[in-house]
Amino acid sequence: MADSLKRKTGLALFWSFVDKGGQQVIQFVFVYILARLVIKEEFGLVTVLAIFTAIANILQESGFSSALIRKKEVQPQEYSSVFYFNISVSLGLYILFFFCAPLISSFYGKPVLTDLSRFIFLAFVFNSFGIIQNVHLIKSLNFKINTRITLLAGIISGLIAIALAYNGFGVWSLAAQQVMQSFIRSLLLWIFVKWRPVAGASFIHIKEMSSFSLKLLLTSLLNQICANIFPLIIGKKFSFAQVAAYGQGVKLSSIPQSVISDGIKSVAYPLLSNIGEDNQRGKRIYRKIIRITAFISFPVALSFITLAKPIVSIYLPPEWSDVIPILQILAIGGAFYPLYGLVGSLLQYKGRSGLLLKIEIFRNILLLLSILLTFRYGVLGLVGGISLVNVVSFFTGIYFSGKTIAYTLKEALMDITPYMGIAIVSFLPFLFLYKIGIENIYLLLLIPLIAGSCLYLLIVKILGSVIIQETIDFIKQSLK
Repeated sequence: MADSLKRKTGLALFWSFVDKGGQQVIQFVFVYILARLVIKEEFGLVTVLAIFTAIANILQESGFSSALIRKKEVQPQEYSSVFYFNISVSLGLYILFFFCAPLISSFYGKPVLTDLSRFIFLAFVFNSFGIIQNVHLIKSLNFKINTRITLLAGIISGLIAIALAYNGFGVWSLAAQQVMQSFIRSLLLWIFVKWRPVAGASFIHIKEMSSFSLKLLLTSLLNQICANIFPLIIGKKFSFAQVAAYGQGVKLSSIPQSVISDGIKSVAYPLLSNIGEDNQRGKRIYRKIIRITAFISFPVALSFITLAKPIVSIYLPPEWSDVIPILQILAIGGAFYPLYGLVGSLLQYKGRSGLLLKIEIFRNILLLLSILLTFRYGVLGLVGGISLVNVVSFFTGIYFSGKTIAYTLKEALMDITPYMGIAIVSFLPFLFLYKIGIENIYLLLLIPLIAGSCLYLLIVKILGSVIIQETIDFIKQSLK
């Protein structure tokens, strides 16, 4: 039984990494092409609408997906009740946003945003039709099908966007990519996941799960508002070109964040939920997840700081050079972001959504305070505040959440600081490589990447850590 769960978890984690990593690779390739077909300011127009789509996606889901995943036994009527709830909320929100679209365009002084937002907001309506199918895949740890669906939808929508951009549709090609990706993904979920709604759906089921889901809803809502408020402020007070630079800096920094954080979190929560109330076993597994995350997260973050200039120079046209310092600053906090994400997984596993809400409220208060304190220093000041908040939030979150399994802050520091120190020693010196006369942009990318990675792994091995062998064993098991 334990071996079966271990193997199933290993396969789920492997496919989750493929899913998140594949999404980032697909996005990387298509943005590389689209940045040469669409002007910089038009990227900014799409970015400022992200806050509305994010809010809608959170409200339509309302935390019920996590509630369904957490439940050991779920009745068909409960799935159907949540399904109809998701669709009803998404349609209601679309109608509201449809009539508010002129207010958005008036706020920014951009008339095109009226029709553009009405089109982009169709994405969250299409998304609502596939939420329950996605829940079924997660509960069964069947990330293989989910990965195939997500990557196929990303490829098809990206090709559509390139075709439209090549034919001069500009910002509408970027909008079409978002809408088509949601539509195709939901369509594929209906094709490959055999679940269908049944009769007997009732608001009673929604009410029964609301005590748990409402706190998650508020938590997610606060997170999305605070995370997406920065493009809104930059677009209003600075320029859409700077919104675009900020957006690409965030996307580039989110490549390691999403692959590591989303990949591990998506498996950590259902894995911990399967353990039950065995706190000692839960603590052992949780500490191992923390160490694996730190082992991957810190060298990746340090490599992004070191390689920001060649990455941006190769990836984007010259007019996007202002992305370089944004990426470097965000990468500092990005090292801690995947670790902070595991705080939520632990508290959801323990059923402490109320404590998670309080921690997230504290984090978002810090974000809002950082805006007030750093706004005067421009975009770089704002992103510096984001990074600092990510660091502080992790240590605050782990201090309070760790009490649920007797996991202390001292133990957390013991688990992560070795990898942070080794990553700094291995990568940071290469930041000054250009001073010795190397100008070839590809050498400035490859030398730090290869030499830094080898040095990092060598130091870890010399110090006697077993994390490398554990990773190798995991990969072997996942590929069986």
